[in-house]
Amino acid sequence: MDFTDIPPFRLILPAGWEESPADGESVAALIERGRAVFKSQHRPDLDSEFSQLMGLSLRKMKQAGVFALYLQTAVPADKVLPLSITAALAHGQLGGTLDRQVSALFREQSAQFLTDDHTIVHWQSDVEHTGRLSGSSSRNLSYLVPIPGTQRRSAVQFTTTIPYPTGDDAETEDLLDDITLLSDTIISTFAWEPSAS
Repeated sequence: MDFTDIPPFRLILPAGWEESPADGESVAALIERGRAVFKSQHRPDLDSEFSQLMGLSLRKMKQAGVFALYLQTAVPADKVLPLSITAALAHGQLGGTLDRQVSALFREQSAQFLTDDHTIVHWQSDVEHTGRLSGSSSRNLSYLVPIPGTQRRSAVQFTTTIPYPTGDDAETEDLLDDITLLSDTIISTFAWEPSAS
């Protein structure tokens, strides 16, 4: 199974957001939007760094099976939040079910069900970056939704990435909590189209 075999689904996005394919064209458009912002702020250094990071991100997304991006494309600059959401196709190990991996997520990553119907598994991790990204961290929120008809062998995995400066700061923690709630709310609107379920 590849991403073209995934049944249609719905995700309700906030105003100003859109779904884009995870391809070179979408990343190039994102780089251009970033370039306009950095140019208006007279920061060509950030433009160059952003372009390099996005190129690296595209390669990593392809390796991870990411097929869609959910981005803020028509949100006023002062309202843009530091987050992005991707969707990827996940498979059970060696062609088996995802049951063993999901059990490990509950046991080792404190995973929980996101919704009362127990269809979406949710877990999070915080990562402190090193090297060129030293001094920054990211909160990674992951959500796993089994694909109908695959006997839990395949799932759609959404991943929200929230970058933030490293350090203990109550204001940053409050912002992280608010953005985490927004991400949870967006993913909780997930539904398979009636013909898929």
